Amino acid sequence: MSEPVDPMAQLLSLWGESATSWIQGAQASWQQVATSFGLPSMGAQDPAHLQGLWSSLWGEYQADLGGLPADAFTVDFAPLAAAFGASMTGTADPRQQRMVRDWTDAMAVKARLGPEYYADPTQTPVRPTPRALVHQRNNVSLHRYQSDGPRTGEPVLIVYSVINRSYILDLCEGTSFVQHLLDAGLDVFMVEWGETVTGDRQTTLDWTVSDALDSCVSVIEELTGSSQVALFGHCIGGTFAAMYAALHPERVARFLALTAPFRSSDGGVVAFCANPASFPVDQVLDEHGHMPAKLIRYTFMALKPYYELMKWRMFVQTLGDEHAMARFRVIDRWANDNVDIPAEVFRPFVSEVLQSERLLDGEATLGDARIDLGAITCPLLNVAAKDDWIVNPDGAFALRRAVPEGAYRELLLEGGHLSLILDPRQRERWTELSDFLLHGHGA
Repeated sequence: MSEPVDPMAQLLSLWGESATSWIQGAQASWQQVATSFGLPSMGAQDPAHLQGLWSSLWGEYQADLGGLPADAFTVDFAPLAAAFGASMTGTADPRQQRMVRDWTDAMAVKARLGPEYYADPTQTPVRPTPRALVHQRNNVSLHRYQSDGPRTGEPVLIVYSVINRSYILDLCEGTSFVQHLLDAGLDVFMVEWGETVTGDRQTTLDWTVSDALDSCVSVIEELTGSSQVALFGHCIGGTFAAMYAALHPERVARFLALTAPFRSSDGGVVAFCANPASFPVDQVLDEHGHMPAKLIRYTFMALKPYYELMKWRMFVQTLGDEHAMARFRVIDRWANDNVDIPAEVFRPFVSEVLQSERLLDGEATLGDARIDLGAITCPLLNVAAKDDWIVNPDGAFALRRAVPEGAYRELLLEGGHLSLILDPRQRERWTELSDFLLHGHGA
């Protein structure tokens, strides 16, 4: 009697065979393209290193899919079909009416905006916490959140990533890390990077950190009287904040980095894609004049398409649940609200952080100044997530080798890149972070 076939194992096997053929063909094709554009060829790379990256990428896919339950992609349309049937006969109950409405609204949005959308951004409110614009420098703005309560400690300056919008930290009522910081008595400011103009070569990483960020800190000092800030850097914003803290240690009281990359991961999907042989950053930026937002979004979708399938399943399961659907929509809005990145901001970040370790080695520069991360002497809390495939813990915790030991602390959380903000089970850790921003130590 033959052994039963495991569909997931069969899928992995077939995917592995086809992917191996694809990568071999891609390497050959890339060599031809690289020669015509004068770019490094695959042959110039270490073959063993590339093979190791490919193996780790494939291993990550296997671990992801192998760890999913058998019904991870199974979608039960029976309740929706029943809701449509009841609607046609006029017997639909309130939940069934919501299910039909949720479905038809989402399909209309997909038809108009694209298959990755489930919610109309113009009809999905976010950012419930009031704030005021207090400073503008070119396309960079600084906002101060309003609070009726007393404010204590050094003001907090949030430096968010340049890839998505900052309102993930102030998403909706009940899911606002910003409101938590205000409730803890902190005075909270947020940097917004603004819109990118195609072909803009003036907005450089040097200007962003040395000029724009420094001007924000100066304005905060004028408004609050505090000569120092508590820096909170999220994702790539954490990398930028570390650069600032290294260049201006006297202006930073403490520094919290949340899932911030300081070098590429040792292996896996992102390490493979960040490799110069896989990602010719100069060619992309010179072609477009900036890093296109949708290229980033579609790249993440293509790297792990099964996440989109799981999102589809979640959407169908959520139909008719008013509160769950409202939360689903705001997260969907944020996921699709991507930002074009200026070429001369993105280029040095990729080359100095992801495609080399020049930042960690103290060889990266901003203008004429060398960035010495060892100059960061304030208390530093570096937070990573165990299952974060975008910024793996090894890429985040690499910072430890470049900063002084005494004031440095690491915190490894469960979950993925955004779990601390979006997973209600992580809410108890918020106090530990706000305590650090207040006092320089955890709860």
